[in-house]
Amino acid sequence: MNGRDPGAARDQDPPRDPLTAAMVLAVAAGGMAGTLARWLLVEVLPSPADSPVPGWFMLSGVNLLGAFLLGLLTALASRRSLPRWLRAGLGVGVLGSFTSLSAVVLAAALVTGLGPPAAPGEPAALALTAVGVVGALALSAALGTAAALAGLRAGTPGGTR
Repeated sequence: MNGRDPGAARDQDPPRDPLTAAMVLAVAAGGMAGTLARWLLVEVLPSPADSPVPGWFMLSGVNLLGAFLLGLLTALASRRSLPRWLRAGLGVGVLGSFTSLSAVVLAAALVTGLGPPAAPGEPAALALTAVGVVGALALSAALGTAAALAGLRAGTPGGTR
């Protein structure tokens, strides 16, 4: 440990701006827009015919695009003074609802054959579900992190070298 009081850093943090109605409305409106955009891309656009789950590939693409855009937004917001309501509306609202971890978990369960048709008490089914879901989460986390870093780099001056 560095010998400093762990509570000291919290005392020095700048005060947070109060939550405003504009922020709440921006996040709510952004959430509706992001959710609708994801649904349209995943459900309406056709997936490859051999896809085990409709929209699986498009959902992966949506999550990677959302991670990239969130990284880009973060980089741009660090250089420009954007209103807090706009950052919250675009980041938490639009991009937070555009990406979907819960849909990845459901798709992983369906791909592994452990969705609704699987017998819930079978130990092999439970083990396969756990392995499939953890594998999908690990892959999604790795690819999403790479996409977010690419977005940060793209939004940073001189970062595309």
